[in-house]
Amino acid sequence: MKRIIVLSLTLALGMFLADSAHAQLWDEPQVPDNFYEKSNTKDRTPRAYVPVREADVFIKWRVWRAIDLRMKMNQYLYFPTVKNNDRISLINLILEGIQSGVLTPYEGMQKNMTWDCDFSKPLSYEEATKELILQDTGADGQIYTDARLHLVQRYFVKEDWFIDKQRGVRDIRIIGIAPVITAYDESGEFLGYQTLFWLYYPEARPLFAKTEAFNPHNSAMRQSYDDVFAWNRYFQSYIYKIDNLQNRDIKDYMEGIAELRESDRIEEMLFEIEHDLWVY
Repeated sequence: MKRIIVLSLTLALGMFLADSAHAQLWDEPQVPDNFYEKSNTKDRTPRAYVPVREADVFIKWRVWRAIDLRMKMNQYLYFPTVKNNDRISLINLILEGIQSGVLTPYEGMQKNMTWDCDFSKPLSYEEATKELILQDTGADGQIYTDARLHLVQRYFVKEDWFIDKQRGVRDIRIIGIAPVITAYDESGEFLGYQTLFWLYYPEARPLFAKTEAFNPHNSAMRQSYDDVFAWNRYFQSYIYKIDNLQNRDIKDYMEGIAELRESDRIEEMLFEIEHDLWVY
């Protein structure tokens, strides 16, 4: 694995090429790199949610889903592997937010084999990135760093689906989001997926709202990372757990194609609930 000398971790964060662990420092452009000034996204604040009273929540489901960045629709969350002046990958955005103190990472935990978080134990930047950014002191006394951001190929999302009887609609609120790596033992055998940390999504919304996410269909149609998750839900995912009596993942009671069908069945059920409210 190639190694790079880190002149300053503060300056280098987010500039790593994940596939080769090289780092490049990019200066601010001296002239405009567009024929108009991009300001719609960077000046934005999060769109306010409609207030919901506890008394108006008719039904609620807690749902856990996985976003696989290897799926074609989700690749814009993985790229660019090197940050440039107007584009940044989701993992680089998150790490920059943590290092600057804007975002707070929380320790995840396994509850009945499900990675979850109750947002009770904050982590330091070093604790949150210990699996991604490895440092070593060489014989010459200089600090060498291996950045392994390419290991993050999934995200887990914890969200609440509910029926607001005041408005008569189904709505969704994301509670947390976690970058995920694949865990292997010393022999290379697959052990499962492991969250690096969790972010409390309401805290992340201001940063996500003013950061542009690439629109693969039309670069003139600006969308922020908050648009992607909270509003447009522009990602492909699958449900791996929903609230249940025994607190089990789908994989704990279904296998193979049956597991996929159960995930699809739950997804369809959630979407049909609103329609069923108006069927007499």
